[in-house]
Amino acid sequence: MKTRSLTEGAMLGALTVLLTLLGEYLGVPALIVPVPLTLLVYRQGFRWGIITAVVAALVTGMVAGHVFAGLSIIIWGFVGVAVGMALREKFSFPKLMGVGIFANLVVIGLNLLLYFLIIGGNMYTDLMNMFIQSIEQAMETSRSLGVPEEALANYQVMLELVPFMFRNGLPAMLLLSSVGMAFINLAVVRLILKRMGDTVAWIKPFTQWRLPGFFSILFFSGWTITVLAGVLTLPPWLEFIGVNLFFITSSAYIVTGISLAWYYFNQRGTPTFLRVLFVILLFTVQIVLMAVVLITVADSLFDLRKLAGQGGEEIVVENSDEQE
Repeated sequence: MKTRSLTEGAMLGALTVLLTLLGEYLGVPALIVPVPLTLLVYRQGFRWGIITAVVAALVTGMVAGHVFAGLSIIIWGFVGVAVGMALREKFSFPKLMGVGIFANLVVIGLNLLLYFLIIGGNMYTDLMNMFIQSIEQAMETSRSLGVPEEALANYQVMLELVPFMFRNGLPAMLLLSSVGMAFINLAVVRLILKRMGDTVAWIKPFTQWRLPGFFSILFFSGWTITVLAGVLTLPPWLEFIGVNLFFITSSAYIVTGISLAWYYFNQRGTPTFLRVLFVILLFTVQIVLMAVVLITVADSLFDLRKLAGQGGEEIVVENSDEQE
């Protein structure tokens, strides 16, 4: 057993180092860096995960030539250890996601601190400025190509929108990014463990995802406050709550809107190129996006797919892969 633990620790530790170095030199997002440590903690326990993370951090620091590359493994290792222990305890999918979201929020906080210590600035302020500069450059490029000023109005709206969103919607952005990272990590880990013969608590198929009806109240409340904030002077706390509420609920409805569309696409055998066209239109044409969101709100209220009769009233958890 000890030899097996050493072998798995060495292999997964080397993979952690490789993924970190790829992110360091190629700019690859560090989304799946915690996956090897998650697998190791799940299979061999907490102690082996800690030892491997420390060794991998030392090796990465020596190879990269600076200590901060190693520190990134220690930081991301928090996600790997936390999710790995949750998997060992056979947590349900909501609990797994809760652990993953919390761990990723901690990682984001630690990365912000590390960025401050290295660069001496605020990561999100710098990110906002980068977005603004990109929009301004796009405006100048379009103007130099002879694009009429009327056509540049959307750029001006975006220039005003970016600071507003970063100022008021930061908690929602942090939460949504943590949810996305947690889901990706769990999906990759589940795929690997499934090939190894293990099962992980998961959710119903994507086409059966549906939000509860009360979400529509939160969505319309956030939407109303956000619209009013653009034309009236609202109390800062109300504007803050409304924008974050709108961010979170609208993002949830966009995802379940794609689920709703895929349900009917599967029912009718829609060709792949039409599905791709739908996704492109969804994120490029505002009226399509609003129509999909409103139809999905109706689905959450009236169960257009009749999922309640199938035991699928909302995003339901399953503990096996039999239904897939």
